[in-house]
Amino acid sequence: MALSSRILRPFIAGKFIDTRAGVYQLLDPRTAEVSESLMEATAEHVDLAVQNAHRSAQWQSSPKARRDALHRYAAMLENHTEALVQAEQIQTGKPVADALSDVQEAIECFRYFAGYAQTLTGSAIDTEDNLMAATLREPKGVVGLITSFNYPVSLSAWKLAPALAAGNAVIVKPARQTPLTSLIMADLGRDIFPEGVMSVVPGGSEVGQSLTSHHGIAHISFTGSTHVGQKVMMDAAASNLKSVTLECGGKNAVVVLKDADIDLVAKSVVGGAFSNAGQNCCASSRLMIHQDIHDRVVEQILDRTSKLQRDVDMGPLIDKAQYDRVLGYIDRATETLAFGGKPWSAQGYYVSPTIYTQVSDQSALATDEIFGPVLAVLEPFDDPTHAVQRVNASPYGLASGIFSRDTALAQRMARSIQTGIVWINTYNYLPMSVPFGGAKMSGIGKDLGREAMDEFTLIKSILTPF
Repeated sequence: MALSSRILRPFIAGKFIDTRAGVYQLLDPRTAEVSESLMEATAEHVDLAVQNAHRSAQWQSSPKARRDALHRYAAMLENHTEALVQAEQIQTGKPVADALSDVQEAIECFRYFAGYAQTLTGSAIDTEDNLMAATLREPKGVVGLITSFNYPVSLSAWKLAPALAAGNAVIVKPARQTPLTSLIMADLGRDIFPEGVMSVVPGGSEVGQSLTSHHGIAHISFTGSTHVGQKVMMDAAASNLKSVTLECGGKNAVVVLKDADIDLVAKSVVGGAFSNAGQNCCASSRLMIHQDIHDRVVEQILDRTSKLQRDVDMGPLIDKAQYDRVLGYIDRATETLAFGGKPWSAQGYYVSPTIYTQVSDQSALATDEIFGPVLAVLEPFDDPTHAVQRVNASPYGLASGIFSRDTALAQRMARSIQTGIVWINTYNYLPMSVPFGGAKMSGIGKDLGREAMDEFTLIKSILTPF
């Protein structure tokens, strides 16, 4: 592949191109040492990508061709699994099992959405007015996809697959720290997709703003912080009122009722809190336990956490800024430190899994999305209704969990909780067929499932008198 070059470049119009922008040094989070060098894109490259994307109208015209192309692309990715896993590890520091799982998820995502390429159906409407009325579902055109650093390869697939299946041309802006897999994915698609259908413009916030404010882009799908998501929405409105899908932050609560399976709770909460070093929008970072079993649950969680291994169960944080941010929360915390709370290695950006207990709902540990391996065990509850009220007190509304053997009660609670997804007696499991997205300050719209196709299409009504 063309990525054998040690200086990486933007991918536009089916090829890598040189730029006059500065060279950005990518760091391996495991060592904090330079791993790759990258020529970043500029606003002019975004313009070039948009111009080429608008010349790819033939991609919209054949659903069967799109279906077949996405299947070939999935096979191509699968044949290059090892290269994608290595790149994912270099840019994120993930343990190999996690990186492999993310790559396999991305491949499955393209296969899943390939099936939707031929299902963009409209409807006939009886108007009773001597009119023949019908609707068509059409691609939006050129869409910008902005991904975050925590799951680079899988998040790219979550957005690319439905956008391409719907017939759009795509311009990907990966997180500045993690462009490698996006560039490999573009390179692998050069002989599968028509020229201009897929471009990658790596860079910082200036490149992202060029996308969100560009008049030639019809839609932005964004994953990242709520603060940046608000800026994306403002730029989209101020430019050409483009539509947006925003998957933003979360401060996710798990509620453990007194009849819960304690072993299952401990396994699920530890996995939810510390997988991907806590850099997960759905991280189970708030834990509410019924007072009758509080101490036993905490004991089990501490025992499981003590067995986690660095670079096996949990890797580093993405960069020094995130490392300093997480340690800053730890340094400022005054709550009871039950586990961890320190760097986990002399090199790289590792922070140990950290657990605080008896945390008040007003504590920064309970209100802020720390985006690191920090679990806040909140003060216990005795009334499930009050627990739901505490869950809903957060301005975020991405995900939540309930553990109870009384599934009828858990279902009633789930209907009252204001989050986009509620797990009952499991956590952080998400099949491709299930829509994912938040409420309140956690975002707008959905990734995955049939609903993802709605994000990348528009409905046109056609009326004819007879």
